Amino acid sequence: MTEATPLSSADERGTPVDRAAAFAAGPSRIPRNFWYVVLGVAAVLGIGGALLEHLLSVVGLNPTAAAVTTTTRPRPGSSAGKEHEAAVAGKLASFIGLTSMTPGGAHPFSLLDERGSTISLSSYRGKVVVITFFDGRCDDICPVLGAEIRQAATDLGARAREVSFLTVNTDPAATAVSALDRALSMTKLGVLPNWHMLTGPLSELNSVWQSYGISVTYDTATHTVAHNDTIYFLDTKGRFVYGASPFANERRPSGTFVLPRAEITRFALGIATYAARILDR
Repeated sequence: MTEATPLSSADERGTPVDRAAAFAAGPSRIPRNFWYVVLGVAAVLGIGGALLEHLLSVVGLNPTAAAVTTTTRPRPGSSAGKEHEAAVAGKLASFIGLTSMTPGGAHPFSLLDERGSTISLSSYRGKVVVITFFDGRCDDICPVLGAEIRQAATDLGARAREVSFLTVNTDPAATAVSALDRALSMTKLGVLPNWHMLTGPLSELNSVWQSYGISVTYDTATHTVAHNDTIYFLDTKGRFVYGASPFANERRPSGTFVLPRAEITRFALGIATYAARILDR
């Protein structure tokens, strides 16, 4: 991804930056003999891979999909009422890709956190909730977004106790609570009392992804996951207020995601600023 250009002060007005990018490829016609080869390879790989592919197919994921790269924030599912969205003016808002959303109730969910405790979205009424998405194995935007969440909590100061950060696992091949360890260690978010990393059975995760407009693809050949990135800001009544588009630069060939410290700091300021504005309403 192209590195974002640092912007000036947060209170200046500017034109929103459109960072949306998506790439898609249509299916090619495959010779019939090819499928005999596929069946033979599947037999060699054993039943474990077959079961995973079947499960991914059942919940609506494409286990052999081509990689998709996008930072476009899709509209939430029907639980949000298909509300209209509008870009928020101002350079800080533009930098984080902020949009205002016609309030609609966020889709409820109950998942397990990093300690195996059940976390329900409904239990956070009375607090502003910031919902993010990254892999439990932390092999996507996780290191960058984790640093931004940490800094945002610091920027909020004493008001951080009025804001909760919930991150939903986007890795369909690593859904166990024990599979979240790398995300905890790499982001150091585990020390924040107001942050939780959430996971659960694939069917439940898939329901959350669909409800919040998160498109996940998994390639069983390379064991790679691709998904879009978005942040949702909910008010104290559990209603959508803002959406934002996190971003990072992918290093090749390592595949690690990075962002200059100044941009991490600025994005974190954006998260803290607009979470605080919801509290001030």
